[in-house]
Amino acid sequence: MNKATTIIGIGGWEHDILDQCFYPAKHMDSLRKLAYYSRVFDTVEVRAAFWDDTLTAEDAQRWIQAVRENRRFTFNVKLHSSFTHKTKLIKPNTSRNIRSLLHELLKADRLGTLLVQFPYSFTNTSANRFHLVKLAELFAGYPMHVEFRHDSWNQPSTWELLQEHSLSPASIDIPRIKQFMPHVAAAKNDHAYLRLHGRNENGWLLNGIDTRYDYLYNGRELREILRRVEVLSGKSNHLTIIFNNTTGGKAVANALQLVSSLREGKHVLIPDATLRTFPHLQEIASVVDTDPTLIGDREYRRAI
Repeated sequence: MNKATTIIGIGGWEHDILDQCFYPAKHMDSLRKLAYYSRVFDTVEVRAAFWDDTLTAEDAQRWIQAVRENRRFTFNVKLHSSFTHKTKLIKPNTSRNIRSLLHELLKADRLGTLLVQFPYSFTNTSANRFHLVKLAELFAGYPMHVEFRHDSWNQPSTWELLQEHSLSPASIDIPRIKQFMPHVAAAKNDHAYLRLHGRNENGWLLNGIDTRYDYLYNGRELREILRRVEVLSGKSNHLTIIFNNTTGGKAVANALQLVSSLREGKHVLIPDATLRTFPHLQEIASVVDTDPTLIGDREYRRAI
């Protein structure tokens, strides 16, 4: 079986809760947080891009500098909500900003993918298929993964449409309720992308953002996910795994557990703040990282 290069991260590095359960000190600025984050994980979703349409190449340059010590590190840019939740190709400045940001990351070999996450309301209609094709044309030349949440897309014609327009499907893990998309081990264009949102059924039914992602995968569920990872790994040369169950910092704990599992149970570096919040991780912790050296490192200060 093919063994894909696998990298793991979480959905965003700037959540307030991470000040309590991940970072070595409070009130670190965004770039210092990113630099520290890149010491533990090899990839991240740029969550801010979903809300902020002013991010440009200059922001990408700062991010690249912040993660310079981790040569494996990649950024997965979440497409702005105006393109996915309003489905109108408007604001040419927004598309220019996104392309400039993507170009800078691609040029530095730091771009994982452009994540196009559609909501549950985005169903498989002719109008929505047309919109998807227009997005593929607008951002042609950049790797793109598409996340569907409605089960109407779960058919062979969808994968054919994606392949025809150089798009790749994102595999997701969400509760099996209503007509949500089930997990599909789909991998096209040599790069698989797996997003793990948690299985909080009540949170998804109530559509509460915080409660939706408030879920800690247990050991049995992580073993199940590991089997899915093995399947995806056999279908691609590169696999990106993102834990998006970020409420309460739970994504950090589960991501570190999966990193250890993929290393056949070897211990991994776990921040001291994370161990205090999730003491059960002690069994996979090798060195407790209590040293917030990035805050006072003179070389790092010069770089920013």
